[in-house]
Amino acid sequence: MNLNLIGNGFDLYHGLPSSYYYFGCYLIETDHEFFEEIGKIYNLTNKIMVEPYISHEYEHAVEDLFWSNFESRLATVDEYFVVESSVDDLGLEIPDPVDLEINDDHNADVLKMKFCQWVIDTLDIDDNYELIRRHLLINNYLHINADDYFLQFNYTHSLQRLYDVNDEMIHYVHGECLRPDDELIIGHGNDIVIRELSEKIEKLNEEYDYTQASNNRIAEYRCVLEYVKKLRKNVKRCMVDCDNFYGKIDENIDCICLYGLSLGEVDVPYLVQIRDRWPEAKWRFSYYDKADKKRIQKVARNDLMLKDNEFSTFRLVNTDSRAICNEIVQLRGIIEHERV
Repeated sequence: MNLNLIGNGFDLYHGLPSSYYYFGCYLIETDHEFFEEIGKIYNLTNKIMVEPYISHEYEHAVEDLFWSNFESRLATVDEYFVVESSVDDLGLEIPDPVDLEINDDHNADVLKMKFCQWVIDTLDIDDNYELIRRHLLINNYLHINADDYFLQFNYTHSLQRLYDVNDEMIHYVHGECLRPDDELIIGHGNDIVIRELSEKIEKLNEEYDYTQASNNRIAEYRCVLEYVKKLRKNVKRCMVDCDNFYGKIDENIDCICLYGLSLGEVDVPYLVQIRDRWPEAKWRFSYYDKADKKRIQKVARNDLMLKDNEFSTFRLVNTDSRAICNEIVQLRGIIEHERV
């Protein structure tokens, strides 16, 4: 019996346009004002000039550095987008500071909602899976046993639709996308930023001088902190849910197989949890390129304390995935914007 961990590389292997670049394109087409708002929050290059330059016309573009590392970059807020945005001189006769309403942290809730809608509108669609089934040659189907158990880090239903896996064999680590109002867990794991913002607020409180400006700065930094907190993955809570799922597994786990998992910093605690629960299991890691293999070696040896004979690697590449993705893009009418 295997426990299979499924990352975004799994959906990309099968041709789904699930890279965050396409989420950026989706926001441009469905709500370009919010896309520009996100650009301000993260100080992104979201526009390119259209010839001739003197016309001051522009087109929206997707900043590749941000969207290719979307979740990890969610902590890199340009805090000055909010800070010093409030009016410090209200022109009031009474000098006592007034609490001004700042709602910029609401953008975090909107971003999550739009992410869920993107998955529903463009990825997790019957026509997409039917197209993938038609195009995957028999040797491009992965050797996945539907009777195994699965830890799903994605939000799609590719396991069910392409490999006939039953729902009860799958645990969605970050939530399952079924309806637009589903509460998905999306975000970063950067506690350093949260700590630095908290320390900044503590210092501002110590220096508080009962002026409107001082009051505003504290409120603004609290808003930035709340925004960053809303987009932080609560890994400990997710691990509790994972542990409940593991408790339902009666069979012994012989092998832990990872398909398309990036092995980012927020992923490692889940792997350590599994290693502790099934210390005798072998591990198989998929990789796409040399950089992946280097990262696998580091995580396997340093974080999981695996010996060389306890883990192996295999390449996860489908030469048809780009062609399938292009067809889905055309089928869904997705507009691909320039990367910058």
